[in-house]
Amino acid sequence: MNRFIAAILLAFATQISYAQTELDGMSLRGLAIYQQLRTDYYVGGLYLPQPAATPDDAFFMPGPKRMDLRVIAESWSDRRFTQQWNQLILINNPADVQKAQQENIIAFATMLKDDLQAGDHITIDLLPDEGTEIKLNGTTLLKNSDPEFFNLLLSCWIGARPPSSGFKQDILSLPDGDRGSSLMTTFEITGPTQTRIAETKSWGKGGSPAAKPKPESKPATSSAPSEAERLAAEKARREAAEAEAERARLAKLEAEKARKEAIARALAEAEAKAKAAARAKELINEYSTTMVRASYQHVRYPKRALKLNQQGTVLLEVIIDRKGSLLSSKVIQSSGYSSLDDAAISAVEKTAPFPELPSGIDGAQIEFTLPFTFQISS
Repeated sequence: MNRFIAAILLAFATQISYAQTELDGMSLRGLAIYQQLRTDYYVGGLYLPQPAATPDDAFFMPGPKRMDLRVIAESWSDRRFTQQWNQLILINNPADVQKAQQENIIAFATMLKDDLQAGDHITIDLLPDEGTEIKLNGTTLLKNSDPEFFNLLLSCWIGARPPSSGFKQDILSLPDGDRGSSLMTTFEITGPTQTRIAETKSWGKGGSPAAKPKPESKPATSSAPSEAERLAAEKARREAAEAEAERARLAKLEAEKARKEAIARALAEAEAKAKAAARAKELINEYSTTMVRASYQHVRYPKRALKLNQQGTVLLEVIIDRKGSLLSSKVIQSSGYSSLDDAAISAVEKTAPFPELPSGIDGAQIEFTLPFTFQISS
């Protein structure tokens, strides 16, 4: 782009007064670079009467508005221009809006006569009580009386699916720091040469995009307008189909990505729960062992049971709260001897309260099964 700078700077002085006249009642509110496949195509500027904190603020704000495009790509083909805009129109506007604006969309898609060049300046203006007007280097390419067409194009910048999240953020609020200064400089010095301005004057259509050329009296030329319209409509349909296919492809990729992310989250959650459950079980076993060891210190073998050679294992169900206080204890499997069963319960009651439960064990109260084995040594 450097080889265009000298010519751009020469033309810049003539552009300032023109821009100032056109921007009465508006100020530059955002700047962003439109990029696709690592190619920078243009610096976009959004002019509004007031700052816009949200996209809705920009859409519903009364007064004049402007979308300002300063082309920085060395060449931007009219076909690629149409493809990129048709795709953004398709994915950011409901079908009923696109249907209502079909005639204007076709006119927009066919307004360029040739490729764009570095320095070209496109303005899309919302004119209160007049409609939407699009100019290239000061020459009107399209004008209609429908202000909603401006919002349809603005949605391509700040709609649900903008060129990028960074573009949407920058176009609603001027970037700051060195990046903002560099972007502003590029925006200000980018403009067409006088030769280019003269060249693109021949592109002008003027009037309403819906207006049909009047047929001439000569039979040889009377069929030309309908053929041109047919080709334009065919081109628009083709571009719309390509954009729809691209939208479907992107939607499929997003759906697959979302599905994989959901599966990954579910697996991670299941793994985390399994680890937590295993750790809790481990802590319960460790705590149960601690309870048994502590209780064994208070076990007293009944003298009558010793005399009668009574032996056996008692299983107790013991419930404690988080502080370790004993809430209940009962025999769930008897040793066969009531004296041994009573000795096990007595040992638990004398040991309580037990230590506080560790944080890895959940619940306000926990139930443990404690074994007590009574055996007479030989």
